Amino acid sequence: MAYEDEQVSQMVGALAEAGRPLPGEAAGRLVAGTSGVMVQPAVGALVAAAAGNRLLLTAVLEGIRAEGVTDGPGRARTPKRVQEVVRATLRGAPTGSWQLLRVAAVLGRSCQLTELATMTGRNTAQMLPDLDALLDAGLLDWAGDDLAFRHELVWWAVLDALPPAVRQALRADRERLRRRRAGTGAPRAADPPAEPVAPADLRRRIGLRTAPAVRERRPEAGGAWDSFSGVERAIARLVAEGMTNRQIATRVRLSPHTVNYHLRGLFRRLGISSRAELVRHVPVSSAA
Repeated sequence: MAYEDEQVSQMVGALAEAGRPLPGEAAGRLVAGTSGVMVQPAVGALVAAAAGNRLLLTAVLEGIRAEGVTDGPGRARTPKRVQEVVRATLRGAPTGSWQLLRVAAVLGRSCQLTELATMTGRNTAQMLPDLDALLDAGLLDWAGDDLAFRHELVWWAVLDALPPAVRQALRADRERLRRRRAGTGAPRAADPPAEPVAPADLRRRIGLRTAPAVRERRPEAGGAWDSFSGVERAIARLVAEGMTNRQIATRVRLSPHTVNYHLRGLFRRLGISSRAELVRHVPVSSAA
């Protein structure tokens, strides 16, 4: 698949103007329509994962032109050009930022702040300079009380840049951590903290919301709500408000596909099959 520089520029412009998020099939049609070349579904998925970001789109198309498309874990592997662009975004950032980003990628598209701290052996205050750099660079963002990769393509690129042995070892550490937390009943990041709340200036710097105290009437569902992660709670609350997956995706800054993935997981865990049933698991909150 050979692209000329002018074609790359034209495609990036057309794709960026198409808005975000762009489904893989639509992205593939746009690339094919501009270049006159039949595009593999895997290419369309990579382009869609850039979510309209011009820098990432250019890196994807230039990388495909130079490297072709290779298989990855259930998807096309991100071109090295994309991985280099993500790494270059952190040039001049604190040295721990890249480490923090790689560990976050292994934890998932979104992760809890406490889980990230445990995996890296650092507390929130120690992570603060690196968190600031990652948020300022637009690589991570807040999704409720969880950290999330702003672009799915960045998440893939960081994962793909990890040597397989390192990725496997980090995933083993992640599973051990989660089994230990499940066995001890340790509170999740979204639960009320057992320790004193961090000073207001620290909470503002790391982007944590200082919400007014609320009194929740939890549903009698065997503590189901307690098992939800921060992003799952945010999605469930927005479902209860009557929002569609696309509206929820815009609010929590995830892709509609990722929102649907979380909803399917909640349905499976709760043994339900509809949004109306999910709403019954969302506690009714009122001002204290």
